[in-house]
Amino acid sequence: MMKSMLAGFGVVLATSFAAQAADLGRPAPAAVDYVKVCDAYGAGFFYIPGSQTCLKIGGYVRAEYRVWKTDADFGALYGLTNGVKGPANNSATTRVRAQLTLDTRTNTEFGLLRSFTEAWYTVDSGSASPSVDLWKAYIQLGGLTAGRAQSFFDFYTGDHYASVYETAHSDSQVNLLAYTFSFGNGVTASLSLEDSTTGNATRRFNSFNIYGGNKYPDLVGNVNISQAWGSAQIMGALHHDQPVYSNKAEWGYAVGGGVTVKLPMLGAGDTVSFQAAYAKGAVSYVTPDPLFGYDFLPKNVIVVNGGMSQTVAWSLAAGLTHNWSAKWSSAATVSYLNHDGGAANFLNIAKLQADYTQTDAGINLVYAPVEGLTIGAEVEYKRANFDGKSVFLPIKETDAVVGLLRVQRNF
Repeated sequence: MMKSMLAGFGVVLATSFAAQAADLGRPAPAAVDYVKVCDAYGAGFFYIPGSQTCLKIGGYVRAEYRVWKTDADFGALYGLTNGVKGPANNSATTRVRAQLTLDTRTNTEFGLLRSFTEAWYTVDSGSASPSVDLWKAYIQLGGLTAGRAQSFFDFYTGDHYASVYETAHSDSQVNLLAYTFSFGNGVTASLSLEDSTTGNATRRFNSFNIYGGNKYPDLVGNVNISQAWGSAQIMGALHHDQPVYSNKAEWGYAVGGGVTVKLPMLGAGDTVSFQAAYAKGAVSYVTPDPLFGYDFLPKNVIVVNGGMSQTVAWSLAAGLTHNWSAKWSSAATVSYLNHDGGAANFLNIAKLQADYTQTDAGINLVYAPVEGLTIGAEVEYKRANFDGKSVFLPIKETDAVVGLLRVQRNF
């Protein structure tokens, strides 16, 4: 019995040594390259395996449920300017959207190299398949920004959801090439060349289809200060108005200024904002969402190689954010737009242009039951008052109101 056990033990040892000898001829398995946390740029970043580049993946999933009340004039006019006709009378619509963001950062000998991408996938009422929007996609190195990003004219873009109607301010993502100079103590100055044909909120209001080709980019500049108390900015833009009916183009322009002040005495994260802007031949720099907008019209019925009458517009906007508690918050925004359509006429008899004022307002109440989830209700209102003298718009007033419920999960 003992001899049998010793013999068996010897066989096991021999087999083990033989297996180890065979393993000596094989390459060692590759070391596991675990994902490492990158805390240099804040929470959520990790190193891309095998590189010194940090990546953060984020986004949200959103569902909205809307109830509208508009009149027929409002729906028709809004469609001419914005490409979609607002629902007339009483109606209900829905929207579901998924957003994905990718933020990559690498330290280099020339400074921080960053790329940022934001894409939207949206299904609205009446759509069987999602629309895809490349909202942002840009590269930054030092002060350089190249790609699709927020216009450098933009400062205050509203505090409420603005899911349907935006208040009067500039808010556009465009293809651009920009450089920002930093002077310390939170002070910067930027210059930007921006393609006016690529804005998600158009830079070429064209209700009468009279815009020609795009010969020059918009030239945009700003000076900004951001400190512990808040931030402020002054900005300007040059915009080329090229008519399709003539080779006599003119330059439009816009100027503006805004300030956002932190209000810690009211609550953590509370702010109040004010902004004013003025434009001639460049309406989108004072509002992204006019009821009826255009940058210019022919001066008279003789349009072949004729001149133009540029629209003059100005706007005022204000907003307040307030955190009632750690779970409840509100935001309210209000604005006023004055749209002077110029002096276009037909044989000095009939007035062509639209002169009107527009008031926008929005207010919401948002509940955050758990981290990353918000449930909010909002009311948005838009009203326009016309002088009633235009042959195209012989109306006096029109308005619309929408109420919506939003459920959103951020990650």
